[in-house]
Amino acid sequence: MPADFFQLNDTASIRMVFQRLCRSGGDITMKVEGRDWTFPIFEEVEGRILVGITAAERAKWNMNVGDHYRMTVFDRGRKFQGTVEVADFGQLEGSDCVHLEQPRMLKGRDYRGLSDFLPEKPLGAVFTSPGMDFCDARIRALGQDGLLLPLYGSGAVKDGQLKLDTPTTMELNMDLESKFVLKAVCDTMEEGVVGIRFTEKHDSPVLKAYRLWLNDAMIAQDRKDRELFQTRGVRADRGKGEAVKAGPTLQVLSDRDPLVLVISEPPFSVRMAEAVGRKFGVAGLDFARGEVRPLVKSLGVEGPGWGRVKLVVVHQRLRSMSGMELAGKLIKDERCSVPVLVAGPEEDAALKRNRALGLGAVDFLPVDPFRILAVIQSLDQTLRMFYPT
Repeated sequence: MPADFFQLNDTASIRMVFQRLCRSGGDITMKVEGRDWTFPIFEEVEGRILVGITAAERAKWNMNVGDHYRMTVFDRGRKFQGTVEVADFGQLEGSDCVHLEQPRMLKGRDYRGLSDFLPEKPLGAVFTSPGMDFCDARIRALGQDGLLLPLYGSGAVKDGQLKLDTPTTMELNMDLESKFVLKAVCDTMEEGVVGIRFTEKHDSPVLKAYRLWLNDAMIAQDRKDRELFQTRGVRADRGKGEAVKAGPTLQVLSDRDPLVLVISEPPFSVRMAEAVGRKFGVAGLDFARGEVRPLVKSLGVEGPGWGRVKLVVVHQRLRSMSGMELAGKLIKDERCSVPVLVAGPEEDAALKRNRALGLGAVDFLPVDPFRILAVIQSLDQTLRMFYPT
């Protein structure tokens, strides 16, 4: 099943995409000097996007006003591509940023009736494999004639669970009151998704009921999008309110050596301590802004040394700046002498790894989905590399 291309070319729809990305803490990937680099989106304001690109990166790439770059974003699981123009440079809440003119057109893939609706909250599906086993997956998109399931990441279809042109039965669990069981066939596998096409008769009662539910869901989502649209723009939540006013907090969550300093919002540092605390010490720093060293003096950080801290893990999404930006400042400005890992969602992990390495970090650590053994192995390998026994 070849996929068609579709285009968004009205200003309001394009702005809605970037406003949703701001609200969700999304990123933009830009092709710079032949390589893809991922940056946080700070703000969408009246047709411009403010993106977290540092002054050092701009200088390295000789980035100038008027330059054009190819860009990619993922909105509700759908991939959009376009071209942006550099409009200005500046700072937002103390962080360097680049002002980009929003693309006049966004281009994506349309899978012919399989991706009319992209759910905001996860929806589950149960399907039968060729061996008639029951398998679980997360729905990527829904359409009048079928749906898309992911091949990678959380809730993905695993090898051998579906085969091209092979029948399957799909059980779609939409909510407590809506469940549909439909006959289908595996129609395509490309670009990280599996296309499932329904084979029910056109007048099938279950297919009619499913399409009625889908139509209602699309209307409700469109209404919500229009209600949330802000003509003046949307700024990403980068630490406004009480969380920033209270200042950064340091908490030793697992008191043992070697000690790993996790710079993140509290839920992630606590999750790390629960996962690796039996093997490593974990201290969590809820970072706001400024330098890191003065905030962790209680861990023995004095002079050029980093005291008990043997490894720093910086989560990609922080309250006041991107994790990539903070990692770069740690390494360059604060001359961090211990290894630094940047952690974040595994989507586009190769691109994020390239950017982390370019900033001087040791590696990029995928933590969403959180695979405990893989995280422990990565921490252990990094510590062994820098502190051989």
